[in-house]
Amino acid sequence: MSVLSRRNADEPAEEASRLLLRIGVFLLFVISLIAPILARQTVYVLLPIGAALLLAAATLTPEEGSGRSMRSILLSPPFLAALLLAAWTALSLLWTPFEGPAERFAKITATLALVALATGFLPLRTKTSNLNLLPIGVAAATIALAAVTLLVKPQYTLDDILDVGPLGRAGLGLALLVWPAMGALAVRGRWYSAAALAAATAIACYLSGAPNGVPALAIGAAAFAAAFGRARLMSIVFATLMAAIVLLAPLTAYAAHLIWPERTPGFFRHLAFWGQMIEADGWRTLIGHGFGAATWGVLGGYLTPATPRSLIFKIWFDLGALGAAAAALVAARTSLFVGQSRPALAPFLLGGLGAGFAICLFGPAAEQLWWLTLAGLDAIAFALVMRGQFRKRRPRLPIGWSAPAEDQA
Repeated sequence: MSVLSRRNADEPAEEASRLLLRIGVFLLFVISLIAPILARQTVYVLLPIGAALLLAAATLTPEEGSGRSMRSILLSPPFLAALLLAAWTALSLLWTPFEGPAERFAKITATLALVALATGFLPLRTKTSNLNLLPIGVAAATIALAAVTLLVKPQYTLDDILDVGPLGRAGLGLALLVWPAMGALAVRGRWYSAAALAAATAIACYLSGAPNGVPALAIGAAAFAAAFGRARLMSIVFATLMAAIVLLAPLTAYAAHLIWPERTPGFFRHLAFWGQMIEADGWRTLIGHGFGAATWGVLGGYLTPATPRSLIFKIWFDLGALGAAAAALVAARTSLFVGQSRPALAPFLLGGLGAGFAICLFGPAAEQLWWLTLAGLDAIAFALVMRGQFRKRRPRLPIGWSAPAEDQA
């Protein structure tokens, strides 16, 4: 007779939930990073599918405390600040001079709502097997991106010239997601693997020609170094700094316009042009021109190509001072929230926040759907890592959980 000392078989619903969760994480952090390198539209399809699988997994076997977790997400200061920004953006559609922004706003709202639901219903503890898929996906995407840029001759379309091509988008996505991936490795003692992943990502971003991808990684590295060992203190410093940059950016632009009214150096050209626009706008600076006014203004020829492309400019131009105040609150609250995570993990997340803020500051990230989709993917990665079960050693097997053995008569 055989004597089996193992636990009873799990319920089918639990097994199905684990399978759906594993497939969802695989789609989000492996397939969603590799597929857009060759087909730009795939990320718009894979993110909703992956998020829906996470929701389905949570529905099959709801955990104790999952409701509290969802409420904590919905009532967290970053989410409430983002809700305030979304409400003001929706209100600005009343005075925007174009019709297209309403459809884009609906798509953005639906995408970010799905991200919020998926984040709220993630398991309270992320298993290591699921967490490993994040650095695996980032590593595979860096190899694929470097190989494509070296072996395939790029072919640019008109959309690529006006915005960012698929390779550039993939590079910017890696510049965001490499930070939670490195955090997942480093907190388990795999520092060499984290450093190798960072170096590979920097090379891939450089080869892909991602606009401001390498500077964003450099700023993220500086934020990581500053926060290492003092994450909570530096999260307060970063929150103050980011809020000040968002709120004081128009003053810097107006000062550049006053200093160089005619011949502006190349680095300050877009900034001085913004200062000229501020001088002409007057009271419109308070409420803005309405969501999407900057993007559709350039596409329609109402604004010159010299118009800045950064998210901070578009927030000020579209949503005015009230929208900028809400955006500054989102950035500050996110920094403070991330700074409260594990001391070993927080520096990596603050580095990722710094890299994302740099891309928003220098461009080309604005209210494009592809960028907000990448930001939503990054938010899910942050939540996944912050809920991780980190062990540097395998747990010991309890007594009585031995492997199957057979007694021979």
